[in-house]
Amino acid sequence: MRILFAIEKRRGALMKTNARKNREQGISLVELMIVTALLGLVMAGIYNMFVHQQKSYAVQDNVSSMQQNARVGLEYMVKHIRMAGYIPESIPFDPDDPPVPAPLKSTPPLADVAGQPFTDGNSEAVEEATAHSITFLADIDNDARTETVRYALNGTDLTMEVWRWNASTSTWGNSTGPQIIAQEIENLVFTYALLADDHGLNNDIDDDGNEGADEEGEIKIWNFATDGVLGSAERRHIRQVSVNLTVRSATRDPVYRDPVVGDSYRRRTLTSNINLRNIT
Repeated sequence: MRILFAIEKRRGALMKTNARKNREQGISLVELMIVTALLGLVMAGIYNMFVHQQKSYAVQDNVSSMQQNARVGLEYMVKHIRMAGYIPESIPFDPDDPPVPAPLKSTPPLADVAGQPFTDGNSEAVEEATAHSITFLADIDNDARTETVRYALNGTDLTMEVWRWNASTSTWGNSTGPQIIAQEIENLVFTYALLADDHGLNNDIDDDGNEGADEEGEIKIWNFATDGVLGSAERRHIRQVSVNLTVRSATRDPVYRDPVVGDSYRRRTLTSNINLRNIT
């Protein structure tokens, strides 16, 4: 029994000695390299995931900004174009119900703004109607004073230019200059629907393919390629304006390829149909 006890005691002492030696020696170089390699793999995975998430966030933020940019530009145009033909100075004066805020009627615009691409000497509700620009008369800020408003694309900037009617001098004031409403606009297209035949543009043609020529309320979609320029005689029959606005992202998306253009820019197209309720 004593012999067994002595053997166990010696074995315990040896184990304590070996454990103490191991603690003093620490980890080996091989163990350190293995741990370092594993840690590197983990960190590389975390970094790749972080970079991927950052790129995804940047793309989504870019797309969101692009869409918001297009919506703001379109909302401006829709709001103002819908008011085309609202000319306060032309509203008949009713002494029992004076207009607000100016009860005294002034002379309505009799001529258009001089020296502009749309100038023809006459004051019209729609002064200019092309595929890429539109100019019209309206009180866009509800101050009982008429403005001439022009929307057009200048490079990649959607711009709005305004002239205000001066009732005291019966002349147009100075231009505000082309004000940028939205940027990175790749394309802007206007399409016009005209009241046709006996009730509008008298061309005696079945323009809408419904019942034949000359039915009441027939609408003709103007085609610039075949119908030519919209002159003053035609512009007064415009009843609806369709706006097609294409916006492009400010930066490229390296993992995206546009199926039509073939580049790595993302694009969005917004469309709105505007009824000109102040033109009859």
